[in-house]
Amino acid sequence: MKHIKKLPGLLLGIALLGCQFGMAQPIQLSEKYKQRELKAPENVRTLLLNQRKQITEQKLQFNVSFTGVSSKTLAQITGEKEVPVQEVNRIKQYIVARKLTPAAIDITKIKLLGCIASSKKYDARTQGYVTPVRDQKCGNCWAYSALGAYEGSFKKINGSFIDASEQYAENCVDGDCGGGFAYKVMEWMVDNNKNLEKETVVPDAGVNQPCAGGTPSTNYYATDWGVVDPSGDISKIASVAAIKDAICKYGPIAASVQVTGLFQNYAGGVFYEFASNYNSPSSNHAITIVGWDDDKGAWLIKNSWGTDWGEDGYMWIKYNSNNIGRRAAWIIAKKATLTVKPIKDVKIQNKPVIQQ
Repeated sequence: MKHIKKLPGLLLGIALLGCQFGMAQPIQLSEKYKQRELKAPENVRTLLLNQRKQITEQKLQFNVSFTGVSSKTLAQITGEKEVPVQEVNRIKQYIVARKLTPAAIDITKIKLLGCIASSKKYDARTQGYVTPVRDQKCGNCWAYSALGAYEGSFKKINGSFIDASEQYAENCVDGDCGGGFAYKVMEWMVDNNKNLEKETVVPDAGVNQPCAGGTPSTNYYATDWGVVDPSGDISKIASVAAIKDAICKYGPIAASVQVTGLFQNYAGGVFYEFASNYNSPSSNHAITIVGWDDDKGAWLIKNSWGTDWGEDGYMWIKYNSNNIGRRAAWIIAKKATLTVKPIKDVKIQNKPVIQQ
């Protein structure tokens, strides 16, 4: 028991609990989180102790720690609203009636490099289709989710990475720091022939701003978008098979999930909290799905909470957990007429995710 006495006070209770009742222990924390936790406020330490007790009792395969968003409210780091029934019906009719453009049909015939929907695993980062993890400044996750999908499609079609402005999308689309929908960005771009501004021109200010109007001097346009679920119902959770197929055809997928305090403090492993409700799902946060692993039975998602959350900004989450995959949608970037130079920091995404 000497080695247990050397553990930080926060971990001691969990270690003793596991020894006493023979429970499985949460996965080990990385050195980064061990160091971060030394600076955690007392209320966060208490919360983590209770959450680790829950993880241990339920024999879950992940751990929690003092992440970059642990001290924030859920409202500050989420930002997705519920879609009214009449809006759900409108989108369904729109999707069923709309046909892909000829250019988009040709593009969908070209799969993402190395992506086969029937494969047991795929990680779009290893093939260079995922832009770096961002850090939202208010409840505008929906804009980050949409642009995460769009930037992946742009790379597939144009061969270059871009860093588009979420703030610009927030300013000009129906949504704000209080919430919105990823699909609204896609619909705005496609139906109105709108393009996005660069992040360097309009960075995330963390507040609502008016739409400047005019047309940015970029080639960040889109030709088509759609709902992953074949019914066109934006409120449903798309099937695992449908999402895999969409990723291979279009690139990273915008989707939703139900976030709680446990999700907020995720520090690694394969997350599972509660079974998804396929009949009547709810969600409060938008992310981007960038891969999967059938051995883990999980999606690989890119979040917008910075790299001091999860596994350097990513999470493995069980296919049937927390309504993941709800509102799954894809977008097709337009072929650019000018060469766009790749941003300098994309290399950090080429490393594989931490294996547990």
